[in-house]
Order: sequence, then structure tokens, then C-alpha cells
Amino acid sequence: MHDMDFNELKAQLKAELEAELKAAIKSEIEGEQDVEVEDKERNDQKQFNKQINYNILTQKQYQGQKAESETDTDVESESEAEAKSKNKAKVENEAKSESEAKVEADKKGKYFG
Repeated sequence: MHDMDFNELKAQLKAELEAELKAAIKSEIEGEQDVEVEDKERNDQKQFNKQINYNILTQKQYQGQKAESETDTDVESESEAEAKSKNKAKVENEAKSESEAKVEADKKGKYFG
């Protein structure tokens, strides 16, 4: 009835299966490579984010230290200014007392001389 060549049919099926297997393996390998690239990109992004976080923390610490230093400097300059004004007032009072003492001594010398 049917005239078939089983060897030819077998070879044709074998070629089709090999082609399908090669295509499946190739797509699987490409899929794995995509996953590896995505993992690498994620790791790179994590490292980048860590560096950004470190830089931000360092900057905040530096700003905090700078503000603290400026506050200390302001307090020191205020206390220095206050001390200078007290010293100036003290010197002026002493000079005034000395001049008054001279005037008193001169008055005594004139009247009791």
C-alpha cells in the first residue's frame, strides 16, 4: 500500500530533533547569560548605593563637626570680647582712680604745704 522509506524518515526526524534541541539549548544559554548580567548589574548598583550612603554620612558628620566648631568659636570669641571689655573698664577705672588720687594729693600739697 504505502511505499515508505523508514531510513529516510528516521534521518529526517533525527535532523528535526537535533535542530530543536540546538535551539532549546541556545535559548537556555542566552537566558542564563541575561540572568548573570542582571545579577552583576544589581551588585554594581548595591555597591554604588553603599558608596552614596557613605558619602552622605561623611558629609553630615563633617557638617555637624563644622557647626559644632563654629559654635565653639562663637562662644570663645564672645567670652574673649567680654574679657577685653572688662579689662578695659578695669584699666579705665584704675586710671581714673590714679588721676583722682593725684588731684587729691595736689590739693593737700597746696593747702597744707
